[in-house]
Amino acid sequence: MKMERIIAKLASVGADLSTRSAVRIALSIISEDEELTDQIYVEIKNKAYRDDFAKVPVEKRAVFIPQCLRNIKECEAEFSEYGWVCKKCEKCVIGEIIEYGESLGYRQFYIVPGGSLVKKILKEKVPKGEIQGAIGIACWPELAETAEKLSMLKIPMLGVPLLRVGCINTIVDVERVKEVLKLGL
Repeated sequence: MKMERIIAKLASVGADLSTRSAVRIALSIISEDEELTDQIYVEIKNKAYRDDFAKVPVEKRAVFIPQCLRNIKECEAEFSEYGWVCKKCEKCVIGEIIEYGESLGYRQFYIVPGGSLVKKILKEKVPKGEIQGAIGIACWPELAETAEKLSMLKIPMLGVPLLRVGCINTIVDVERVKEVLKLGL
């Protein structure tokens, strides 16, 4: 609830919330913690793009999953041009997310080591119309950076934050991911 209160306060003072830097400046003006910049920016984008994302055909939606969700000690995935290819070995939640998404008609899942591969995939697939919407699972800074880039490309993205950050064995609320996957279906 605190996040919604801060966003409402920013809106009530007419703050520019169109970019991450604008959000950071607005937070400093109302004496709120600038560390919340990425979280607020992603939540604003999630609200703004929810309806647009829901209208994107499921086969044109891409799901970007961070490699840090993998159980690196037991993972059977193999690395390819577009990131890790999940073997659905059931040793982490990635297989569950992919299987659920596939049951809804999703076909584009990218298990990526970081933002540079996301940029490569977007640069290749957005101009061809293969990606018209995206779901990102990541830490707040990665979600904010990707949301900003996709916003410029007019591609609606919904971000699902990791519950525990770090670069290995992180966790995500799988039920929240499933709710986002179901949007518009």
